[in-house]
Amino acid sequence: MLGIEIGNANIKIVLKDRKNRLLGSTYLVKTPSNVITDGKIMDINTVAEAIREVLRENNIREKRVCFSISSSQNILREITLPKMKEEEVEKALEYEVEQYIPDTYNYVIDFKFLPPLEGNDEKLRVLVASSPKEIVEKYVKLSEALKLYLEAIDIYANSLYKAFKKVGEKDGTVAIIDFGSSTTNVTLVSHGNFVLNKLLEFGGKKLTQAIASSFNLEFDTAEEYKKTREIENIEEILRENFSEEFQMVSRIFDFFYATYHKTVDKILLIGGNARLKGLKEYVKDYFKVEVIVPEEEKYLYFLPAYGCLLRGE
Repeated sequence: MLGIEIGNANIKIVLKDRKNRLLGSTYLVKTPSNVITDGKIMDINTVAEAIREVLRENNIREKRVCFSISSSQNILREITLPKMKEEEVEKALEYEVEQYIPDTYNYVIDFKFLPPLEGNDEKLRVLVASSPKEIVEKYVKLSEALKLYLEAIDIYANSLYKAFKKVGEKDGTVAIIDFGSSTTNVTLVSHGNFVLNKLLEFGGKKLTQAIASSFNLEFDTAEEYKKTREIENIEEILRENFSEEFQMVSRIFDFFYATYHKTVDKILLIGGNARLKGLKEYVKDYFKVEVIVPEEEKYLYFLPAYGCLLRGE
């Protein structure tokens, strides 16, 4: 089966390995311009052709696909219910879900049970995932254009959580920060349990623009510098241009502490900008916690696409 995530900068494709090797085969291709906006595919034919080209070039004949969707309109919430029969849960969730999604008619909604927290097995933990129908329908049409059988559509936070459960640490609280092109995704996982996810409206493009302004470069040149060179005074550039953005992340950590009385133990930096020289050190100094940046590209780019392949996890 194919797992696909269509990002603002890159399309990430994972081919599940029949020998069940971790993550399988991975393919990265640049996302064509102006084809996706906040998770919604604006040009299905152009996206389909970009994916077809990867499948042709690599002689991939797989006919099943699942998609991981990243959008600020996605909602992933843990809801706690009193113990009840399984057939009663769906009706109880209808009322609870309306607290988060007033316009439920226009959303596709699914849920799964989570394991009870230690010492609190009197409550049911239910993870509810939802995405706007107009976004989901575009992915259905994309699978039809690709002539692939659509196995599932998952939302980014749930895909990432499932992948991290498979390959990440089970102890402590880890903040997974996906520093993407246009957005930054923050997901907290504590002792193997999903806690929360927040999509923040800033990304690597703003950093590229800051580098271009600092060194009087064209945007494309600054983008290349960012990927290949050690940027002089990068800490100062981050401090001057991203203080508000880092405060947003701090507020997420503060909310976690206020709600669960726990602190973040580690930060895992992933995404296309995670390897910027000096970023790891700046983040470590800012938050005063250990920061990890994966050495292998598979873990840097492909966790959400891999996670949507993990059905029933």
